[in-house]
Amino acid sequence: MTSLPISSGLRLTAMTLAIALLLPGCGDAEKNTQTTSTGQPAGGSTAAVAPAATGDTAPTPSGPSSPAASDSEASLEGIIYQSGSIPIRPGATAVYGDPADVDFGVVTPGSKLRTEIRLVNPTDQPVVLRAAVPTCQCTTVNVDGTIIPSMGAVGIPMTLQVPSTTGEKKAAVNTVLVPGGKGPRLTLRAIAAYAVRATASTSAGGPSTLWVDALKPAGISGRIQLDSTDGRPFRVLSVNGETPMFLQGTGQPATTQSIAYDLSGRTSATMPKWMLIETDHPDAPMVEMRVRHMASRLPHQFQNYKVKVQFDGYIANVGRISPGSTAEFSVELKQFKRRTLSGLRSGNPDFVVNLLQRKDGDGDRVRITGSITPKPGFNGPFICPVQFNTPEGAETMYVIGTIR
Repeated sequence: MTSLPISSGLRLTAMTLAIALLLPGCGDAEKNTQTTSTGQPAGGSTAAVAPAATGDTAPTPSGPSSPAASDSEASLEGIIYQSGSIPIRPGATAVYGDPADVDFGVVTPGSKLRTEIRLVNPTDQPVVLRAAVPTCQCTTVNVDGTIIPSMGAVGIPMTLQVPSTTGEKKAAVNTVLVPGGKGPRLTLRAIAAYAVRATASTSAGGPSTLWVDALKPAGISGRIQLDSTDGRPFRVLSVNGETPMFLQGTGQPATTQSIAYDLSGRTSATMPKWMLIETDHPDAPMVEMRVRHMASRLPHQFQNYKVKVQFDGYIANVGRISPGSTAEFSVELKQFKRRTLSGLRSGNPDFVVNLLQRKDGDGDRVRITGSITPKPGFNGPFICPVQFNTPEGAETMYVIGTIR
């Protein structure tokens, strides 16, 4: 532990597409679920799969045994839009995605985002969707040879589970068609941020990033800008447990704060893995930024390291904890459904960690919920390594927060 000093409906069988993202995450918690058919974040906390793609109104679905005719049937597996039931893009001559690219914008870490993408067939012959090939192991796809009707479409519900970490999340699926070979590439994108969003720029200036780029010499020092995404003024209380160096003003409440950072005095043993920025915003008491530096690498980033447990994100932010109270954290483990978790172990004697729940998620994923309790006398920001023990070995992730 390292603590800081302070027509008739037709079911599309065997088709599901769930996309989970990992920075460098699919869970069951629905408290941050958003739904879109246009790529824009939807309001509300709970939503179902969108029944239509961009700009269109989907025909009313009917069940498999319904005698009423309809142009499409929605299900958790997919939707077939029969010939003539949807608009076709003028001039299109090959199968295309509608929309092919979905951008959810800025979302809360841990959100579950849902949308539907249609593969539209503008030709006069049926096309078989032979496969959907993910670009990374955190994307799971199950496609069982599906016929896209001539002048119709196949609607694919997609779920993007954003992990608990901040930053840009991307996933893509490359499709294979018969005839046609290579088909449209379908992409999902989201930026996970708290009510206070942090971006960094190096001492040389240039474009801002969602991380501190200390791999570059100019990035050893620089500027971090923090913006309130809900318009609420806030103050920066500390940065890695130390007094902030304000570049503008004196730290009075504002919707934008600009602070300096300087890692030049850090050694390989003291280089932080994250910048921990404490604020007084009630919805963003702790904001983390990954520090990219050779000395801040996580174990799985070393060559030839054998990963024992795959996390959807290596950090869990519990926010603000009152002294003497307990907070819960959760993390999703990939490729873990048939494996054993022996227990959790705190890496610091100032904190007690317990395993509370194990719950199966999508595919081979498992969501683990644990608790963390600070011992009396500990106050201020903290980062606590938590070891996940298995018969195959142990893997460590980190819980962060502040005790006030």
